[in-house]
Amino acid sequence: MINKKIYGLTGMSGAGKSTVCDSFERAGFLIIDCDRLAREVVRKGRPCLDKLHRLFGDSVITKDGELDRRAMGNIVFSHSDKLALLNNTIYPYITYEVISMCGNTDKHFVLLDAPTLFESGIDFICDGIISVTCDKEKSIQRIMLRDNITRESAEKRLGSQHDAEYYKSKSDFCIENNGDIDTLKAKADATARKIINGN
Repeated sequence: MINKKIYGLTGMSGAGKSTVCDSFERAGFLIIDCDRLAREVVRKGRPCLDKLHRLFGDSVITKDGELDRRAMGNIVFSHSDKLALLNNTIYPYITYEVISMCGNTDKHFVLLDAPTLFESGIDFICDGIISVTCDKEKSIQRIMLRDNITRESAEKRLGSQHDAEYYKSKSDFCIENNGDIDTLKAKADATARKIINGN
């Protein structure tokens, strides 16, 4: 990745990563949505889906030849070894797509929007890590509002993720979002400028 600076963006659900991405895009970064890539690599006809079919059997493929996400979810979320197998199968394909996109852009700065940055191992190609965190209660309220789910569901979702301290300890830049959206935008803009200016 000669002449490219790649930064990974991760953090808690509900912390405001999308708003931070918008700021970095305005600053001139190429934004790579790793969740979107994860959906693309398992589309019909892609080698990753063929491999999942071989590993997990016919039950995870719909009659139209697509990945049956519900069936796959039922298998992996109750068996940690199956979840690890799924992740270890998909992540290399995502990494390949990311590296290809980084190589094909004219932009000098790249931001990987990757909620599972550390779990996927893709942080190894990053020049720096940026995390977005907030107080737990704020995160719960935002998840409930954003996804129209109950407090119990929001707490469960948050409970399956790392806490703010984990992200802070593994990041070069940490953007705390306990205020309003304008404050978050200002912090994100300042962080993007700092990276671009090499400070």
